[in-house]
Amino acid sequence: MKINRLVIENFKSIERIELVEPNPFTVFVGPNGSGKSNIFEALEFFNLAVKTNRGTVESLFGGKDYFLNRRSSLNAVQVEVKLNSSSVHHLVQRTGLTGQPEYTVVGTRWGEEDPINVRQENNQLLANFVHLFINQNSKQKLNYSSDLQLTLSADNLEKVLKRVLDNPLFKDEVFEWLELFIPGFKSVEVSSNPFDGKETLLWYEKTFEKPFPKELLSDGTKNILALLTAVYQSDEPQFLCIEEPENGLHPQVLETLVNFFRQECKSKGHFIWLNTHSEAVVRHLTTDEIILVNKQNGATKTRQIKGRNIYDLPTDQAWLAGALGGGLPW
Repeated sequence: MKINRLVIENFKSIERIELVEPNPFTVFVGPNGSGKSNIFEALEFFNLAVKTNRGTVESLFGGKDYFLNRRSSLNAVQVEVKLNSSSVHHLVQRTGLTGQPEYTVVGTRWGEEDPINVRQENNQLLANFVHLFINQNSKQKLNYSSDLQLTLSADNLEKVLKRVLDNPLFKDEVFEWLELFIPGFKSVEVSSNPFDGKETLLWYEKTFEKPFPKELLSDGTKNILALLTAVYQSDEPQFLCIEEPENGLHPQVLETLVNFFRQECKSKGHFIWLNTHSEAVVRHLTTDEIILVNKQNGATKTRQIKGRNIYDLPTDQAWLAGALGGGLPW
């Protein structure tokens, strides 16, 4: 699966952005407040609008006065995703027969004028969209205790990880990555209380006989567990939007993390998009993987820099020197 074009209009600080053939592994790089999160939220809005009704999606995002771009005269949000299947999926806000706004998700095939309902399109990539901002409970819009996929804050980690570890193949791969990420790792398991069904995560290290409960683990260890769980929670291609995955992680781990995401996109067909303002992450990226994000006159702007010649400079140095053309962390 390939995204040929993505357009977002009139969502929060976004007046209009357009991305052409973004990489499956892409990192949005820019300072705090530039609108990186709004790009991910617009995609989350698109996904929820397909699955829920107008009132639900509006309330989850604080009402249209909160999520509509205040500088625009248009009273509508539009998200357009053109896939390599030559289909275009649109999310637009229209006025319904009752006079109230309603969200319509339609797809138009290239060269056809009559719209078809995107709900009839069996598109696994868009169906498996996950927005992740670990430990940010205040930003979570839906609360559920399913073991199918992580919530935004990963507060159901034990449930999903237990299901992942029940798959012997996934368990072996997760353990192999944990050995690379965390020196001294021995094992991890999730047990269920037979009386109330509550899951408990237990972490084992080579130098200690007794396990550690989740509460005693470092933020970095819990974040790595959540990131691995997010990728392995489905054997179908996923669209993962992960905010600031470097939080709590040692800089030396980040190269392994970037390589992990690259590999999973290539081998399993995932789209994994990150956002960051960390030079420690940018250091390990290519220009083809970076989309710069800036705010100009209050509006979020993006710039793709595929093929940019940085003359053998390390990517983070080129970025901080301004040679990439924006997205600086200050």
